[in-house]
Amino acid sequence: MIILCSYIQDRLREQVVFDTLRHDWRVAFGKWEFDPMKLSNPFPNKQSSFHIWQGHEDKVVPSELQRFVSGKLPWIQYHEVPDGGHLIIYYKGLCEAILKALLLGQENHAYKPRSSLLFKDECYQETI
Repeated sequence: MIILCSYIQDRLREQVVFDTLRHDWRVAFGKWEFDPMKLSNPFPNKQSSFHIWQGHEDKVVPSELQRFVSGKLPWIQYHEVPDGGHLIIYYKGLCEAILKALLLGQENHAYKPRSSLLFKDECYQETI
């Protein structure tokens, strides 16, 4: 289990962070008006790209779910923070890694998930 650093623990007390988490839970467990698995590539001419950044230890949105989705939608570039939770955006150095990936195309291999866990339907099904 990951112990949150005091900076993140302090951020949890802020109203904006609380509201963000509350909204994320509503989205995660609410009814959607569309099937995300039927989305088509928004950038078929490769003029841009779509990325998912996921914390492996996320308890709000399971990493198995994001691996499943990105495996079914191959145009998604999936990145996984090995010891990351739901609030990975506050992790030191991660914003820089995200910007480098998005703007410069520089992939940080520390955020590549283990290939043995990638895109296996059974990973997702076991968590249901």
